[in-house]
Amino acid sequence: MMKRAIIITCIVMLALSAVCLGAATGIFTKDNFTSMQRAWQPVPSGHVPGKDNGAGTGNHHQGEDCGICHRPGAKGQAYDFAMAGTFYRDRLGRGFAAGGEVIMEDYDGNIISMTANSSGNFWSTIRPSSYPYSVSTYHGHGPFVPLYELYSSGSLQGTLKTPADPNNSITWKYKAWVKNGRAVTPMMSVAGVGGGTTAPRMSCNMHHAGMGSRGGLWTGQDSTLRSYPTAGLSYKKHIFPILRSKCAPCHIPGATHTGLGGKPEYDHEMDTSTGIPVLEFSDGLDLMTYEGSSVSSPVYDPVSGAVTGNEMVTKMGIRHSVDLANPSASMLLVKTTGAASHGGGVFWDSNNPDFMAIRQWVAEGALKN
Repeated sequence: MMKRAIIITCIVMLALSAVCLGAATGIFTKDNFTSMQRAWQPVPSGHVPGKDNGAGTGNHHQGEDCGICHRPGAKGQAYDFAMAGTFYRDRLGRGFAAGGEVIMEDYDGNIISMTANSSGNFWSTIRPSSYPYSVSTYHGHGPFVPLYELYSSGSLQGTLKTPADPNNSITWKYKAWVKNGRAVTPMMSVAGVGGGTTAPRMSCNMHHAGMGSRGGLWTGQDSTLRSYPTAGLSYKKHIFPILRSKCAPCHIPGATHTGLGGKPEYDHEMDTSTGIPVLEFSDGLDLMTYEGSSVSSPVYDPVSGAVTGNEMVTKMGIRHSVDLANPSASMLLVKTTGAASHGGGVFWDSNNPDFMAIRQWVAEGALKN
């Protein structure tokens, strides 16, 4: 039964990958600037790391929201940051990490690269280009309001009449990656710098801090625990801490999908036979539970934003992603080493302590002990 679940998961992943790559025709352009179509986009290369680092020393207030001060009209407006944040050693935020790189690609294909200083901070005043088909949302769900205008009649019906205001920071959309050596973690969403009038500059620290909802911004090969036994691995003591550190917040219970950011996703929300859907980035896998989970999640009306009902979101658990006959072939390990497509990036190699602990636990039967 476990092998069958693994095979089904592989088929689903391959099918979804084919859809995304087919839609993008192997090339990432303005025509496929959505979270779904950019899900498997490789990290950009060929640029100079840190080429867009902002001026100043920036050794203060690690982990705090830089956008509070460094925005128009605020105390730090002389240094108006388009993006900023803090790089950590791990998701728990147990220490700051110098040298990590944050890479952004905007709608026009421009690459913006920032590197963390000795305090772990990074920032840039370089603005991503404006996405003309931007849509405003309320915390990621309805009401959805197009910020652009289309021709409603005539030979130009359905084409762009007025683009979204390029001075509105909501329209400064980007796809991002976090890189530290070989380890790369992509941002699943195509997101905007601004979040409305109350948050015209959303730094990474708004969500990605040690105590934030998504944990610290990090990537690397540091082990989760100081050490692991060579045998007798415990799911509760050794394996779950790794999964909690490395696999959340993507593989968690409940609804896990990217926000709606532009016209293709808006069109699909209004009529599912058109456009591009938002990306469900957990692929139906909840690695925070052993058996799997079923959670009731609210359904929102796309126009009014009102809750219209609930849907049951059911996901497979950790036991569905391991291969007892061949532990090294477990999808949990294959995907995270770069040996198979993984929207969450590359975490480690086969010599990493976390990797070896999981492999040993699977070899011992992947017990819930």
